[in-house]
Amino acid sequence: MTFENPDLAPLAVGDDVRQHVPVIDLGGLTGMRDPATVARVAGEIGDACRDWGFFQIVNHGVKKAHIDRVWEAVTAFFKMPRPEKRKLNRSRDNPWGFFDRELTKNQRDKKEIFDIGPGTDAAIVSDDPFSGATPWPASEPEFSKVMREHFCICEALSRTMLEAICLSLDLPKAHLAESFQPKHTSFMRINYYPVDDPLSDLADADHGDADLGIHHHSDAGAVTVLLQDDVSGLQVFKDSAWHVAQPIEGAFVINIGDMVQVWSNDEYRAALHRVVAMEEFERYSIPFFYNPSYKAQVAPLEFGTDRKRYRAINWGDFRRRRADGDYADVGKEVQISDYAVV
Repeated sequence: MTFENPDLAPLAVGDDVRQHVPVIDLGGLTGMRDPATVARVAGEIGDACRDWGFFQIVNHGVKKAHIDRVWEAVTAFFKMPRPEKRKLNRSRDNPWGFFDRELTKNQRDKKEIFDIGPGTDAAIVSDDPFSGATPWPASEPEFSKVMREHFCICEALSRTMLEAICLSLDLPKAHLAESFQPKHTSFMRINYYPVDDPLSDLADADHGDADLGIHHHSDAGAVTVLLQDDVSGLQVFKDSAWHVAQPIEGAFVINIGDMVQVWSNDEYRAALHRVVAMEEFERYSIPFFYNPSYKAQVAPLEFGTDRKRYRAINWGDFRRRRADGDYADVGKEVQISDYAVV
């Protein structure tokens, strides 16, 4: 059975291991320098990308003390009064900062977010519309320090994941590195899913219902590295059902985005995922979106014998059009299917 609206699909039940998002052991700090471990990890990641588009990584070398500091800084920020957080609101001109009325698939999500851009925290003169300055809260000085450190850690993990994906496709590990030069357009987001509606303090208008934490979608970029807390909520769509990405203490959840699906010519597919609305416990998560250079041209790679299923996509144009849908109902969001060769 297929579902025109995946949100109407059932939740998977049962204890069959095939119903669980794969968990991959990276072998610790030295694991990715050991040829045997590299080959094993690349093979397991290839299987996970082919079957799920999602997996979790453990034994990744990120210290527990760092993760603990991250959660302390995040919870302190979102405990700030909402009027204070809204002073840091992002905009179409500067996409970094706070936001509490984001749309996914043109439907409002029940969440608050804080987006952190790459590079320095000074405003940058650039043709790239994603080069504004992140508006850090003056009352929480530790927040910017800890989150910048986490940004760098996720950036390094993302490169490692992309290299493993290349190896899993029998390509040199640095095959896609040029697409992220001279400057990638990655960013980090902090999600806060409150029990009450984030707009419940605003009585001046009808904001409509927010019935999911995040509505179903695939990520636009290359690789997403997600740290989630211990509250369940993330679900992955596979085999006409939703599967829970069960929280594992200290693990990172990895999923591939639309650009890897295009590069792999559909051998690897970016999975739909969503977050249910919080009704009893609040929840936090921190995705890092590893994205190509703004001017990168993304097209199926030269491997295999299948005809190319997509024409070239300019990443900057795709990113801009996808981001526009976060702010207002602009009709159908841009998708890689719009570039399919029929």
